[in-house]
Formats: sequence, C-alpha cells, structure tokens
Amino acid sequence: MSDRAPGRTGRTRLVVRTLLLLGLLGVVAGPLAPLAAAADPLSVTTQFPGISVTPGSTPSFSVTIASGTAGEVKLSTTAPKEWNPRFHGGGATVTSAYVTADKPATVQFDLDIPADATASAKSFTIVGQQGGQTSTLALSVTVDTNAAGDVTLKSDFPELKGSSSTAFTFTLTAKNTTAEDITFSLDAKGPDGWTVNAKPQAAANATTINVPSGGTNTLSVSVTPPADATAGQYPVQAILTGGGRTVTTDMQITITGSYKLTASTPDGVLSTTANAGTEKTMTISVVNSGTSPITAVTPSASAPTGWKVTFDPETIDTIAPGDTATVTAKIVPSGDAITGDYEMTITVKNADASDDVAIRVRVETPTFWWIAGIALIAAVFAGLFWVFRTYGRR
Repeated sequence: MSDRAPGRTGRTRLVVRTLLLLGLLGVVAGPLAPLAAAADPLSVTTQFPGISVTPGSTPSFSVTIASGTAGEVKLSTTAPKEWNPRFHGGGATVTSAYVTADKPATVQFDLDIPADATASAKSFTIVGQQGGQTSTLALSVTVDTNAAGDVTLKSDFPELKGSSSTAFTFTLTAKNTTAEDITFSLDAKGPDGWTVNAKPQAAANATTINVPSGGTNTLSVSVTPPADATAGQYPVQAILTGGGRTVTTDMQITITGSYKLTASTPDGVLSTTANAGTEKTMTISVVNSGTSPITAVTPSASAPTGWKVTFDPETIDTIAPGDTATVTAKIVPSGDAITGDYEMTITVKNADASDDVAIRVRVETPTFWWIAGIALIAAVFAGLFWVFRTYGRR
C-alpha cells in the first residue's frame, strides 16, 4: 500500500497544477474577451459642418450615422425652431434611422432660413441616441447677405473705336461665384441697322454657354456697323439668361466716321479738247462720299511730258459729308504737241482719303493756223496764176 501512495500523490499534484494554470488563464483572458468583442461606437458626422447662407435660402447637411451595433438611432437637434429644422430620408421626414454594423445610414438635415433673417452666426447640435450610446454633431450656420455668390459679365475692353468700315469684336468673361453650374443662353443687341452677334469663344456655332460653379467662361460679341454710320458713340449690350438670372453688361463703340473722296466732272464727261501751247480750263468736282468732314484736300495731275497743269484753288479747306466742292484745272499742252488724243490723271487727296480720275485731252491745230495755211495756199496759187499769165503770152 505504501508503494502506491506516491503515485497517487503525483497525479493529484498534476491535476492541481493544471487547474491552477487554467484558472490563471481565465483570470487573464477574462478582461480581454469583452474588449475583443466590443462593437464600434455610435457616430454622427457630416463633411461640411460649417456653412454660410443667405436669408431666404434652404441649406441642407448630409449626415452619416454609423454604429457597430445594428438597431434604431433616434435623432434630435437644438437648431432654432424658427428655422424649421427637419430630417429627411427615403423621400419622407424622419425622426430616426436604422443602421447595421456594416451599413451606415445617411439622412438630410434641412433648414429654412427666414427671408428677413439678419446677419448672424448660430451654433447648434444634432444628437443621435442608440440604446445607452449618444453621439453629438456640432454645426454652425452663418447668415450672410453675400454668401450666395453672383454671376458677373465683364468685357476686356468695354469701348472700341474705329470707322464705320471696321468690324469690331468684344471679348467677355462670365464669372460664376454661386454654388451651382449654370447654362446661359446668349444674346446681344446694338443700334438699329447694326449686325450684332454673341457666341462662345470655344464653339462658334453654339448659342449657349456653361459657367461652372466657382469658374469662368469666355464669349465674344461681334459688331458690324452699317457703311453709312455717322460719327458718334453707339451702345452695345451683351445678355446672359439662365438659372433664373439675367446678366448684362454694357459696352460702347465710337465711330470716327468713314473718309471717302470721289473725283469726276459736273456733267460726267471725262474728255476735252485743247490747242498745243494754249491754256484749257476744266472743272473737276470733288464729292465727300464718307461720313466725316474731310479737310485740306489737294488736287494734283499726272500729265504728258512738257504739259503744265495748275489748279484753282490749290487746296480745298473742307468738304462736309455728302457735299461737293469744285476745283478748276488749267491745262496747257506742250507747244510742240501734235494733233491727237492724250491722257492725263487728276488726283484729289488728303490725309485720310484719295481718288483719281482719268481725263482724255484731244490736241487740235489752232484755227488761225488753218486760216494762215489757206491764205498761204491761195497766195501760192495767185502767184502761179500771175506768172503763167504774164509770161505765158511770150
């Protein structure tokens, strides 16, 4: 019996040690087990917790509710009652949201800012409750009359200047500081009889332009005045319409007038006759066919060698639009010019305009030379007659 006693004692000790070790492990693992199994805490968050709004606007927060425990989360807020705070989800007004461990819920938190609200800043909270858990989301709303942004339209050069034959182009920039992208239709207007067109610079045939939120876009306005537009200042307006807005900008074109001279003769006959070495006068008409007064008009001539051409007056002081002035050309063909047709060019010009007219001059033998020639021939025949009569009888 004594031989078996030690064996039992050893086994007993082994069992006791095993039980002690298991107990110790239980003591250590006991506090850890709840930590490993603990669920994620409840959270209520939004991406933009602070915003600025204008009176009369309806701001909205997108609120995300997450929890490691599936179940209903009740929602409440301390927002001002006069702002009509409310939660929206699934197309309805809600007071709670159901979440699961792997699927958060999203609700919209909306406010109505009174139209008569004064500039102010308010802070409040959204509270989510699930069982014994609570999560608080702090929000702030600043009421600012300038917070909504605006759309502006500005021309690089609001005034252009040129003659009535000039094609004008304005380059404009539309800037959108609102919170939304806006598509505008384009229009432009000018004086009656003018051709005015507006188009995006990036698409010549488009009739609309998109201006993104916080961005810009460019357009051009082309203007063609009528050829008879008189000197003066003319208004042009570009118009954008879209997104419940009408945006305009005013521009101006200054017409300096057109300058055009037309040279001719009063009766339209562009030919004359003259005798070699003898002065011949010819009236030249000078018409101001432009829209601005023309001053200091000087006539000149390009004539055959040896000819002399002068003008009276030498300078025309001024010609009003549509008026006609006359100048006398004094033409003296060279003394040795033979009978025939000659061409000369008369030019009228000033610093802004010029014109020329071709004149055909027929040079003829003077009448007294015909008489002298006939008299000489008659004298020769008379002399011959006297000689034959006197000496023929012999």
